[in-house]
Amino acid sequence: MDNNFDNQNQATSQSGGILGKAASMFSNIDMKQIPTSLKQYGNTAATSVKNMSTTQKVVGGALLAAGAWYIANKSKNGNYNTTAAHASRTDY
Repeated sequence: MDNNFDNQNQATSQSGGILGKAASMFSNIDMKQIPTSLKQYGNTAATSVKNMSTTQKVVGGALLAAGAWYIANKSKNGNYNTTAAHASRTDY
């Protein structure tokens, strides 16, 4: 277990790693400045995820990833017509 902890510390200290980038992004946040309602929402969300089964977590993560991929690809293609009226018109 100590080795895993050392690996996490090493990863966070490296500026090129994902954990290092995340740590540097959140290092300047003062928890006293975060609104209480946001803290409560975060605690509620964390408790809800904690109570989910592994299958629910995997499916939820896959849906989030698929949604993020869809939004990223939609914005790359420049297809900004989001309403059904725009999508079905062909007489431009």
